[in-house]
Amino acid sequence: MIKFILSIAVLTIFALQCFSQQTFEGSIFFARITNIDTTYYAYHVKGDMVRVDELDKNKVIMNSLLVDIKNQKLTAMSPARKLYMKMHVNPYNPEPDKNFEIIKTDNKKNILGYECEQWRVKNKAQNTEISYWVADNNFCFFSDLLKLLNRSEKQAKFFLQIPGTKCLGPPLSEERTLLRSQRMKLSVIDIKKSKLDNSVFQIPPDYKNFER
Repeated sequence: MIKFILSIAVLTIFALQCFSQQTFEGSIFFARITNIDTTYYAYHVKGDMVRVDELDKNKVIMNSLLVDIKNQKLTAMSPARKLYMKMHVNPYNPEPDKNFEIIKTDNKKNILGYECEQWRVKNKAQNTEISYWVADNNFCFFSDLLKLLNRSEKQAKFFLQIPGTKCLGPPLSEERTLLRSQRMKLSVIDIKKSKLDNSVFQIPPDYKNFER
């Protein structure tokens, strides 16, 4: 469960894309692709409430994370064990890093019917460049979510270097070394707009509290 939580910030880099000028409600499905394997995730979004499900290759839920952006709360859940655990929230205090180079290119790409612009974020000290294809829509909860998760993964840390990201969201990001060897690709594969019941974002009554 803890390993799942530590990877959430990486995945949130593009998972909450609604591609709409109105507040999104529904589910987004995506894949995290590395040279070793592919992992699937489902994001369910309603206002300031977000649920992230990690799925196996058969699309069975392995772990879940409930995020309450407004009240600054995180809850991890294990469906197989019917356990939940309240997570500690660390204040977001970014440290300046002069090694970052942020480039807004003129490149554009149509992804899932929406026009996206490319931002490239480099860090020579970390031998990393991440290319973000962003859609400029009403994702005004997105950067607040990343700051609440406040993890150290490159995908999140690099994205927050981009100026004016308050309402931006990338449906595709690609991480490479400075010599252009691909390490990871995060890609939205499906979006379903629908009204979600509040129970999706609540701890099931038969789950027990797991205290560390």
